[in-house]
Amino acid sequence: MAKCYTLTADVFTIPYHDDESILYAPLLGFVCVVNDDVINLLADVEHIDLKTLNKEEKATLRYLEDKGLLNGSREYNCVHPYQEKYQPAQLTLFPTNQCNLRCIYCYASAGEQKPLVMDWHYAVSAIEFMITSLKERGGKHLSLGLHGGGEPLYPWQFIKRVVGYVEDRCSQEGLTHAIFSASNGVLSEKQLQYIVKHFVNLNISFDGLPHVQDYHRPLAGGQGSFEHVDRTMRFLDEKKFNYGIRGTVSDYNINLMPEIVRYIGEHYRCKSVHLEPLFYCGRCKTTGTMDPGIEAFAEQFKRCEDVAAEYGINLIYSGCHIDMLRNMFCGVSCANFSVTPDGYLTACYEVTDREDSKSEKFFFGRIREDGTIFIDDEKRRRLHSLTVDQLDYCRDCFAKWHCAGECAAKIPHDDITGARGHDRCQLNRQLIAERLKRIVEGNFKTGRLSYHKIEDMT
Repeated sequence: MAKCYTLTADVFTIPYHDDESILYAPLLGFVCVVNDDVINLLADVEHIDLKTLNKEEKATLRYLEDKGLLNGSREYNCVHPYQEKYQPAQLTLFPTNQCNLRCIYCYASAGEQKPLVMDWHYAVSAIEFMITSLKERGGKHLSLGLHGGGEPLYPWQFIKRVVGYVEDRCSQEGLTHAIFSASNGVLSEKQLQYIVKHFVNLNISFDGLPHVQDYHRPLAGGQGSFEHVDRTMRFLDEKKFNYGIRGTVSDYNINLMPEIVRYIGEHYRCKSVHLEPLFYCGRCKTTGTMDPGIEAFAEQFKRCEDVAAEYGINLIYSGCHIDMLRNMFCGVSCANFSVTPDGYLTACYEVTDREDSKSEKFFFGRIREDGTIFIDDEKRRRLHSLTVDQLDYCRDCFAKWHCAGECAAKIPHDDITGARGHDRCQLNRQLIAERLKRIVEGNFKTGRLSYHKIEDMT
C-alpha cells in the first residue's frame, strides 16, 4: 500500500440521495455513487494517518488509485493550444441574408434587410485559402458548411456553382470533400435530388408539431410551412439521407416538448433531435415571442429523455454534451473560418451582419476586394481565450468540460471573457447533473463514462 495519497484528478461531487453523492471525474470518464464517508475520506486524504484506516477505507483508496483519481492520473487532455498561424479546419459560407420564411423568433430578422447574396469572388477566395491551408499542413479533406443569417440554400444557382467549384478543385488537388448545410427545409424535389447526390448532411430547422411549425415558422407570405418541411424529410427518409432536426422552444410550445420528440420519432427516421430554448433577440423583439423560462425548459427536457430513448433518438441541448469532453463551446474559440455575404470573417454563426453590435467582438477579418484575406490576430487571440480552461468563473464547476463555458454570444453582459452564472449556465448544470443521475441509474447510455458501484471499491 502506498505510504501516502494525493488527489491528482479533477474530481467533483454532485448531491444525489440523502447521504449519497455522485463522485465524478470527467477527464477520467469515472462516475460513482458514494456515501459521505468516502467524500470525507477523500477530502482529508492528503493529511490522513493511514494506520488509522479500517480495511474498507484502505480498499477504497486502493481502488481509487487504480482508477486514476489518486497518485497520478491518466486524464484526457481536451485543451487545444492557440494556433500561431491561422489554419482553419473547416470553411463555412453564409451565402445570403434572405429567406423564404419569416420565423417569429429569427435571431437575424432574415429577409428584412437590404438583400445580399455573396459575391462570387468572396467564395472563390475563401475556398482557395482553405485549399492552400490544407496543402501547407498536409491535409487531405475539405469540409464546407453552408449556414447564415438567412436560408443558406435560398440563392440556389449560387449554391450549385459553389458546390461545382469545390468538387472540381478538390479533384484537381487530390482532396476528398464533404458539403453540408443548415436549412429551413422548404426545398423543391429537384433541389432535394441534387442535395442527396452532392451533400453529406442537412440540419433542418423544424419545431416538431404541425401547428407549432406553422405558427413559429410561417412562409414569407404568411402560410404555414409544415407541409413543405414534412415533404422534405419524408423524401430524405426514403433516400436514407443523413439529416438532423433542430427545434426552438418558446413559451408557445414549452409544454409540448415530449410530444414533439414523440411525433418526430413516430413520423421520421431522423435520430438526432436538438432542442434549444428561445434566446430573446432579433425578430422576437417585434413579434413579442417570449422565451419559455429556464426552469420550465429544464423540466420538460428531462421529460423528453425517456421519449427519446424509446425511439433511439439522440436528444441534444448545446450546453449538455455529457458524451463528449471539450474546452470550446463552439468554433468561436478555435479556428472558425466563416464568411458573411459581404466578405467579413466572423467567429460566430449568429453574428453575420456588420450592423450587429456584437460584430465588433466576433468579426476578426475580411476578404479584400483583390481576394487577399486580412486576419486580425489580436482579435483572434482574444476569442481563443474564451476556452473554459481560461475562464476563472468556471474553474470549480463539474459541468465545465461539457458546457465548455457556454455560448459567448448569449452572455448577458459586454465582457465575453467575464463571469458566467446566468440562466443558461444554471440550465447547463441542471441538465448535466440530471444525465449523470440517469447514467448511475442505468437510464442513459454513453460509451465515454464508466459507472462504478461502491461495492466495487471494497
